[in-house]
Amino acid sequence: MSTAAAHKPLTGWHVLAMLIAFFAVIFSVNFTMAWFANSTWSGLVVANGYVASQSFDKDLAKARAQDALGWKVGFSFSEDRLRLTFADKGGSRIDQLTITGALARPVTDKEDQTLTFSAMGSGVYSAPAVLAPGVWEVEITADGNGVSGYRKAFRFVVKGNIP
Repeated sequence: MSTAAAHKPLTGWHVLAMLIAFFAVIFSVNFTMAWFANSTWSGLVVANGYVASQSFDKDLAKARAQDALGWKVGFSFSEDRLRLTFADKGGSRIDQLTITGALARPVTDKEDQTLTFSAMGSGVYSAPAVLAPGVWEVEITADGNGVSGYRKAFRFVVKGNIP
């Protein structure tokens, strides 16, 4: 007894249905990913790139003047604090600074924090911070010791268990 399966021929309608299903999956995945990308972060670093570019030469001059100071800034963090140490070109600790900072995640603005650092003595400054695991950036601005608007940025990773 022979049980040959009935073989259905592949018709143009079958091919059309397969093509439509294939492209429907591709389009739905692309639109879903685009929607998630657009809804989670605006992608803007500055509101108007042209306006920001107009101060490039002034910003470059400030950066060169800041580099000429030769300040050494150390950075560390613990479970709930950020810590900075400031030293001048000769290695002497710098006290009497007013330091503020902006703590943020690189890809979202939902956990942004404004920091005010307190002087701990001997060139050490500390600020409380809420640090969840992941990548963080802090940008600090220091004023004092004859300098105005000293800026520095640090990127760091908080592991699941902070040491």
